[in-house]
Amino acid sequence: MTRRDEQAEPAGDARQGTLDILLRRMQAESDFPALSEAIGDINRIASSDREGVNQLSNHILRDFALTNKLLKLANVAFYNQVGGGSISTISRAVVILGFDAVRSIALSLILFDNLENKAHAQQLKEEFVKVLYAGMLARELAGRAQVKDVEEAFIGAMLHKLGRMLAMFYLPEEAAVIRQRVEAEGASDARISIEVLGVSFESLGIGIARSWGFPEQLVQSMKALPDGKVRKSASTVERLRALAGFSNALCEVILETPDADRGKALASLTARFGDTVPVTAEQLSGVMEKSMQDIAQFARVVNVNLKHSDFARQASKWAGMTAAAPPAQDAMAVLDANVLHQHAPTIALAAADTGGTPQRTPEEIQSILASGLQDVGNSLIDDAISINDILRMILEAMYTGMGFEHVVLCIKDGRRNTMSGKFGFGDNVQNLAEAFDFSLAGQPDVFLVALQNNADILISDIDDPKIATRIPAWYRQHVAARTFVLFPVVVKGKPVGLIYADRPHPGDITIPEKALSLLKSLRNQAVLAIRQSL
Repeated sequence: MTRRDEQAEPAGDARQGTLDILLRRMQAESDFPALSEAIGDINRIASSDREGVNQLSNHILRDFALTNKLLKLANVAFYNQVGGGSISTISRAVVILGFDAVRSIALSLILFDNLENKAHAQQLKEEFVKVLYAGMLARELAGRAQVKDVEEAFIGAMLHKLGRMLAMFYLPEEAAVIRQRVEAEGASDARISIEVLGVSFESLGIGIARSWGFPEQLVQSMKALPDGKVRKSASTVERLRALAGFSNALCEVILETPDADRGKALASLTARFGDTVPVTAEQLSGVMEKSMQDIAQFARVVNVNLKHSDFARQASKWAGMTAAAPPAQDAMAVLDANVLHQHAPTIALAAADTGGTPQRTPEEIQSILASGLQDVGNSLIDDAISINDILRMILEAMYTGMGFEHVVLCIKDGRRNTMSGKFGFGDNVQNLAEAFDFSLAGQPDVFLVALQNNADILISDIDDPKIATRIPAWYRQHVAARTFVLFPVVVKGKPVGLIYADRPHPGDITIPEKALSLLKSLRNQAVLAIRQSL
């Protein structure tokens, strides 16, 4: 159904041609390719059945700023769904919150971080606050709209106005013309965006979302709803689309409605969507209050002052209010509340002179390792958490705390009497893990000595004459690192696993005494976890 003041978009090939031109222009922007690659990577991981959790954790850990922000968000009340202490590893965040929740947090942070540094930053932040709030609303309303996947609801609502938001970021001159004409002519931005850009904001957003690898169900939910009452549908896509449409329409109502007309505007909106998102104005006020608290928590992590946001100020007036009753308290207080009850350890960002791996003080190393140890301890008492999840947390704590290049877990294959690499952390780690497949009955090289004697071994330089002959040929052939450390995992006197960690250059690994004690404790937790699973 086409509104009276809209014109039809160019059909087929013409629309695609115009879209391709706009996409090429956006690709010329220095940060757009980086944004596209980051979101595309997350979506590829999400669609992969093989080691998705490990890939997602690895991808997030490559970006230290993203890691810190995500861990902080994982610890605020919004995401702290269960007890058991703070979350200090991405691996535990995935266990506690779920893969999809961590993915949606990462996507929202990536989108914000890549878009906040533009010249017209305040206007862009305003738009981002609005779409983020729409996502929060959709998450809260998913059950009422019969949308089972709350994180899909969140992402769908955030993407609903993607074309308009990205046009503001990357096509600012055209976006300004569209905004001015919409205000002057009283027309919809759908019609004016077609006239100015050659395609609608909607088609632009859909084209970009597809190029970023979002699932077709989410892409289809980005389509604008027809005028008039939105009818109930048995289709999952249509329910998702209706929920995204409702959440974004509510944001527009909040921004554009004078205070005196709030009740009337809400009644009109809830009547239009009543079949698909059944919620009363009174119920909606509670949802809005919770969403306002959620967005305040997000804003603190990304250092956005919501008091400077016109939309947030308007939304805070609506939060906690019914159409008939005055607010019990000033909802603006939400914007000032200290919501970060628990902080994950912050990872230092200073790079080393040799290679770019973060360098940390002994105190920072101890803090990160100790927090990881607490994560593991909290997880060991939870029967619902798998052995692989616990081992993943142990490896991540070692990797992050010490700034290793790679960490790999090897597990004994009893049938073949070998140690085989399973998973780990670091760039291209899965290929590296596959290189670790060595016999336990061979000549006593450094790996077998560590396992047979239950000895933790640090090799500072594999070419040191005193040790060079003990480095096996398979290692020299497949592994580039010149220094590594080994922590055997021995249960009831028998080696069942091995934790390997490396750095690229000789002498790169130094382990302070207290850090070594914590690394050994983490290894001992691996022993305990494996013993419990037997």
